[in-house]
Amino acid sequence: MGRTIASITQTWQEEEAALNRFKRALRKDDQVILDELLVMSRLQLAEASYASNLYPLDMYLIAILLEVYKQLKATQRQLYDHDQHKDQVRLEEEDVFLKLITNYLEAPREDLQEEKESTLEEEELVIAEPESYCSYSDFEEAP
Repeated sequence: MGRTIASITQTWQEEEAALNRFKRALRKDDQVILDELLVMSRLQLAEASYASNLYPLDMYLIAILLEVYKQLKATQRQLYDHDQHKDQVRLEEEDVFLKLITNYLEAPREDLQEEKESTLEEEELVIAEPESYCSYSDFEEAP
């Protein structure tokens, strides 16, 4: 007995043949991209064989979409990991900077202590408030 339904591989080949006229009309760069998409769709042939209720072209497009989405997610994970690594490096640099500043500020310095003592001995300047002090209540009565 022969097969009554064409295999998924045969169906895929028929769909690719149907796309040949479209592919020839595309620019060379776009033809290469279309070929890559078609290769991606072949990665899901075994899974597509279970979906006999769908049209072959629908499965073709779903398989392509699935592969493209997987690549997008992988790229997002790489970018996230790279950004996280950059943030970690920046935090480590800030931590080193803060430690240096803390060490510098905590180090006993004789010249700073002498300056503090001399400023305490000097007279404190009295800062007088300006005579024309205005408050919010002055503006409430304005026309």
